[in-house]
Amino acid sequence: MILDDIHTEHGYIGRLLRLLQQKLVAIEQGKEVDYTLIKDTVEYLQHHAERCHHPKEDVLYHYYQAHYADQNGQLDSLEREHEELAGLTREFADTVEMILMDAVIPLDLFAEKLTTFVERQRAHLEFEERQIIPQIRERFTERDWLAVSDLYEECGGDPLFGQQVSERYRNLAARLHQ
Repeated sequence: MILDDIHTEHGYIGRLLRLLQQKLVAIEQGKEVDYTLIKDTVEYLQHHAERCHHPKEDVLYHYYQAHYADQNGQLDSLEREHEELAGLTREFADTVEMILMDAVIPLDLFAEKLTTFVERQRAHLEFEERQIIPQIRERFTERDWLAVSDLYEECGGDPLFGQQVSERYRNLAARLHQ
């Protein structure tokens, strides 16, 4: 079921955010940080989560809005929030890329951007898990699930958490399994 897939993907994203949080702690403690690992994490979120995960959610949320009144108005802001998170992710990815190209970026500024990135992503996941997903689970019928499944087009396997880890993400996958 699409909602179970979304919940599972939220767990994967949560694992990546915990990894970024560990990097933030290392930065704050003055320890050496593998910025390539941060880049890989952000690129995964940028490429897979934004191209597969958020579109899946958007199909689900649009269907819910069209067929069930969103009395709290909570769904109205989700697509806009997905766009804002995509912008935040691009901006943070650019910052990481600059560091990898030896640009001088003060650590406190980088730590602040990393904190903002992790906090915004985490708050978004928690909002969906606590507010939106329970509403949908409660209201959807079997017919709704079939209709949503027909609307969503699968976008291929997950290059990090799927059955076959892409060469691009092998280092990140190894780090996540430590």
